[in-house]
Amino acid sequence: MTTNEKAAAPSYALLRAAEAITNWRALAMCGMAGVATLIAGMLTTYTIAHSFFLGLLLGLVTLGVMLVGYSAVGITLMRQAQGHTIGFVDAVLQAVFTAHRFLGVGILLLLGYLAVLLGALLIFLLCKIPGLGPLLYAFAFPLVAVVIGATFAGLGYVGYPLAAPAIWEGNTAVQTVARLMQIGRHRLLQVIVNMFLLLVLVVVLSFVVFGILGYGAVMSASLSSAVGASPMSSLLAMFSDFNPFGRAYGGGYGGYGRGDMAALQDGMAYAKSFGFGAGLLLTIALVIPFLTFINGTCLIYLQTVNGMDFSDSEVMLKERMAQAKRQAEQARDRAAERMREAKASPQGKPAVQAAAQVAAPAAVALACGTCNAPMAADDLFCGECGAKRPA
Repeated sequence: MTTNEKAAAPSYALLRAAEAITNWRALAMCGMAGVATLIAGMLTTYTIAHSFFLGLLLGLVTLGVMLVGYSAVGITLMRQAQGHTIGFVDAVLQAVFTAHRFLGVGILLLLGYLAVLLGALLIFLLCKIPGLGPLLYAFAFPLVAVVIGATFAGLGYVGYPLAAPAIWEGNTAVQTVARLMQIGRHRLLQVIVNMFLLLVLVVVLSFVVFGILGYGAVMSASLSSAVGASPMSSLLAMFSDFNPFGRAYGGGYGGYGRGDMAALQDGMAYAKSFGFGAGLLLTIALVIPFLTFINGTCLIYLQTVNGMDFSDSEVMLKERMAQAKRQAEQARDRAAERMREAKASPQGKPAVQAAAQVAAPAAVALACGTCNAPMAADDLFCGECGAKRPA
C-alpha cells in the first residue's frame, strides 16, 4: 500500500540525484526489471528463429517489460524526490496503467515537430515569389533556422527527458505536453544548464563507480588465480604439463594427458562463470549511474515546474486539439457528401445523350427528303415516291 510521509520543505537540489542508490525499492525494481528483460529477450531470440511472428510479439512484450520496469523505478524515485514513499506493488501497478501515456506523448511531440517543419516548408514556398522571393528568403532563412533549432533543443532537453517525470507525477498525456510546451517557452535555458550539470554528475559518478569496482575486480581475479579458482589458472596448469613429444605420461595423445583434458574442462567452466560474473558486475556498475540520471531528471522537473501555472497552457492545447478534430471531421463529412453525390448522379446519362446526338444526323440522312419515308443505306430512289436520294 502507498504511504505518504510528510517532508518538511523538500529540496530539489540537483546534488540529491545520487540519493537514488539509497532507495532499496528502486534498486530492487531495477534488478527485477533487468532480469525480466533478459529472460524476455532470450525467449525472443529463441522464438524468432522458429517463428518470426511469435518472435515479433515477444519482442513487443520485451519492450513493454522494459518500459514498465523503467516507469516503476521512475515513479519510486519521483515519490522520493517529492518527500513521499510508495509501496512496491503500487509503483508497479501505476507503471502498468500509465505506460500508454508515453506513446501518446511521443506521438504528440512528433506531430508538433512535423508541424514546425511543414510551416517552415510553406514559408520557403513563399520565398519563390518572383521579385520579392529573394528578399523574403534573406529574412526567412535565419528565422526558420532559429525556430527549428529551438524546437529541436526543446525536444532534446525538455520534451523527451522531462516527459517521463511529468507522467510519473500523475499527469495525462495532454497535461504532460502542455507542461513541456510552457517549460520550453519560458525556462528552456535553465533546463539545458541543469541537464548539462546532471550529465557531468553522472559521468563523474560513473568514473568513481567503475574505478572502485574495477579495482575490486582486479584484486578478486588475482586472489582467485592464486588459489587456482580461475579460468587462467586452469589453462596455465594444462599448458604446464604439455608434452610436445608424442604420447603423454597420462595416456593421452597429441601431447596432452587425461589430467590436461580435465584442466581444460575446468578452465571452460570457470570461463563461463567468469563471463556471467563479469556481466553481473557490469550491470551493477551501470545501475548506479542509471538511477542517478532518473532521479536527476525528476529533481530537474520538480525544480523547473515549481511556481508555474499550467492551466492556460492546458486550455490552449485542448482548444487546438478540439479545433483540429473539428476540421478533420468537417473534411471527412465533405468527402462523404461528395461520395454520396457521385453515387446518386446517373452515370449512363451523358453516354446516352452523346449516342443520341451521334445517331440523329444518321437518322436524318437515311430518310427521304420528299416524303420522309425511311430509306436503306444502299437505296438510290425512294420506295414510296420514287424521288432520287440526295447525294
